[in-house]
Amino acid sequence: MTPQLRVAGPGDLDLVTALEAEVFSEDPWTPFMIAEELSSPASRYWIATDGSGDVIGYGGAKVVGDQADVMTIGVRAHARGAGVGAAILDALMAWSHEAGAREIFLDVRPSNEGAIALYKSRGFVEIGRRPRYFRNPVEEAVEMRAPLI
Repeated sequence: MTPQLRVAGPGDLDLVTALEAEVFSEDPWTPFMIAEELSSPASRYWIATDGSGDVIGYGGAKVVGDQADVMTIGVRAHARGAGVGAAILDALMAWSHEAGAREIFLDVRPSNEGAIALYKSRGFVEIGRRPRYFRNPVEEAVEMRAPLI
């Protein structure tokens, strides 16, 4: 499946909030946090849809100076493994580069082996660990970085 991507904006708050609650039910961002991200000039978010227009994922990045951070990538359970996360990550990396970032960072659960494999395929390498970073369940974060060429 080749997902269609569109840039999200403040008008997508309810949609992104619902996706966040579904995809990250154990510890979702609050609507206030999402609203801040969608309205920030330093951030860019995308919504992914399938060929029928069904919303299947979303993701966003923030650029400050020459560094970018992947803030989130979420793919609905029925669409995982079909390249949706890869398409979103590629868009985040391309936009971050265009916005002036020279490298991009992210944090991921070590138990999320599929995401780690995707990140490694895009040039990310582990640079450290953050103890007790994630909640519900409590888990450290693998810190990763990739150059943006």
